[in-house]
Amino acid sequence: MITFIVTKDDNTKTIQFSNDDTMLDLKKEIINQFNLKCDYIDLFSTMERPIRVMGKFNFDKGLQPRTLDNYPFNRFGIDERELTITYEEVTDYLPQVKLVSVNTLEKYSPPNETKSFDINSDIEFPSLS
Repeated sequence: MITFIVTKDDNTKTIQFSNDDTMLDLKKEIINQFNLKCDYIDLFSTMERPIRVMGKFNFDKGLQPRTLDNYPFNRFGIDERELTITYEEVTDYLPQVKLVSVNTLEKYSPPNETKSFDINSDIEFPSLS
């Protein structure tokens, strides 16, 4: 369980998430709990030192990259930690939600151009000698 202490303008809330949740889930929960009018927020870490774990994403001080929104927290090294963050409202950005392909059995089909060849033609199949 990861504990986020979210502070904005002397208003502090504690939010807990499991390792299977994503950064985008956290952002949506902050929007709900703080009753924000925007659809998206940027998160800023206010911790003194970054969290770096071998083979995991860094949780650095400052702005958390939007590109990490769809990754679960188990890809970061922040399990069983208490993290202090703040946010900034964003009005001109909508997150890209990762789409899962429903039909994975599609096969490649070439364009409908059918060309026939004459196996006896010396032009299409020249002699090798």
